[in-house]
Formats: sequence, C-alpha cells, structure tokens
Amino acid sequence: MTGLSSPNWFEPGVAASAPAMINVVYCLRRRADLSLPQFLDYWGNVHAPIVLRNLRVLRLAGYQRIVPREHAMGPRVERRGISQPPYDGIAILGWESEEDFQRSLTDPEAVEVQRELACDEKRFIDIANSCRWVAEAIFHR
Repeated sequence: MTGLSSPNWFEPGVAASAPAMINVVYCLRRRADLSLPQFLDYWGNVHAPIVLRNLRVLRLAGYQRIVPREHAMGPRVERRGISQPPYDGIAILGWESEEDFQRSLTDPEAVEVQRELACDEKRFIDIANSCRWVAEAIFHR
C-alpha cells in the first residue's frame, strides 16, 4: 500500500502484538449527483493524492481506501432489502501514537491541510449521510 510507513499496518498476527494504533474510520456516501464510478474516480485521483502528499504534515502512519467490489456472493453478504444500503467507500486513517493524532488536529500546518481536505470532501461526499469515529483495530486469529 502506498504511503504506509509501518510494516504492521493491518497485518493480523503482526499488528496484534504491536502497540495499538489510533484510527479514524470514515464511512462514506457519495453526493446524490455523482455515480459510483464518478465518486470513486474523484476520491482516488483527486482527494487521495492530497492526503498522500500530506502524510508527514498530518503525521499519518497510513491511509487506506476500501471500495466496493462486484462479487457473485455480494447479494447474500449485503442482505439487500433487509439492511441499509451499503456505503460507497470507507477511509481508514492511522496514527502510531496519541501524540501524532493530537498534533494532526492542532498543529497549524496540519489544520490548514485538514481545512483543504474538508473543502474537497464537499465536492464528492454526502457528509450528512456519512459517519466517522475514532477507533482501534482489534485483530482475532
């Protein structure tokens, strides 16, 4: 994965014994005026490069994009008609320490990048119908 500094990023078995990373998980829904391919194209080719250019400033250990995939078993897994519609993507941002996470939200240079990202998100994300939270990954084997 591009831009990841830690070899432990999402590696079960390895990460399970590593110090806990702080993550922000962002479940995304696209704006109503965008098709899924348009949303994914913008996210991958415009927004993600902004994040990747600023990994150091944001003190990120990693940035992961999880995107929908067509699969024969998809309808069974998705429980269409029973649960809410699936998200259009998930972003996971990871910091190696509480200090890095705090600095990413308070350092003036990082705050400026956060503002740039927030403005850009309005171009492709339905923010009112998306959600995000601070999390910690717990791996089970």
